[in-house]
Amino acid sequence: MVNVTLNTEQQLYVLDHGHGCTCFGFTNARDHANQMAERLKRPDLAFNEADFRALSGYQKYLAAVDAWGKSPLSRKTYFDPATDPKAARVLERCREANAKVRLILGDTATGRTWLDEHDVVGRIGRSTGTLKVPLLIEPGADGGIAVLTACLLAIIDWESGKFLFRHPRYRAPDLLIRPSDDTERPWEVLHDEQVVACFWDIGKAGAYVAFMRGETVEPRIFQ
Repeated sequence: MVNVTLNTEQQLYVLDHGHGCTCFGFTNARDHANQMAERLKRPDLAFNEADFRALSGYQKYLAAVDAWGKSPLSRKTYFDPATDPKAARVLERCREANAKVRLILGDTATGRTWLDEHDVVGRIGRSTGTLKVPLLIEPGADGGIAVLTACLLAIIDWESGKFLFRHPRYRAPDLLIRPSDDTERPWEVLHDEQVVACFWDIGKAGAYVAFMRGETVEPRIFQ
C-alpha cells in the first residue's frame, strides 16, 4: 500500500512505498489527468481548482489512468501533454515504418539543445502497460528508454538527414573547436564559451560538432 503525502512548498505528491519514496508533481498529475479526461470525454476526471494542492488531485490522476486503461484508447501511443502535436505524429509514423531516427532534445522554451550524444539514435518503439509511451531503441537492443517527447527540438531521418520535425525555436548550437593545453586531448569544443568536449584528434572534434549541429554522423566516430 502506497502512502501519499503532500509537499506543498515544492508542489509534489510524495509516495512512500515502504522501501523508498518517489515524487510526482502537482502539475504533472493535473496535466495528465486533464488530457485523459478530455480524450475520454470524462470531465469528472479533470482537476478542479481545489484538487491542485490536495490529495484529491492524485486520486483524480489515478482514476484517469484507470479509466484510460479500460478504454480502447489504451491501445494507442500515449504522449506527454506538452508534446508538440506534429512531433507526436512524426514519431508515430517513424514507429510504424520502423525508421531509424536521430532525436535532438533540449529546452523548448529557448530552443537550446542539451548536446546529448547518447540515447538519441535508434528506432521508435512503444512500451507496454496502461500508458504506452514512445521508446527509443538503439541498434542491437531489445528494449529502449522512454522518449522525453515534451523536450523534442528535432527529429531527423537517419538515412536521408532530412528534418522530419523541427521545433520553431530550435537553433543549431554555435560550437567552436580550438587547441588546448592538454597533451592527451589537445582539441576542445566550446559552446557559449564553455568547454563541452575534448578530443585527441581534430577529426573526431569535427565529427562531434557536425553531429551536434544535426548531421547524421555515427556517434561511435567521436566517442
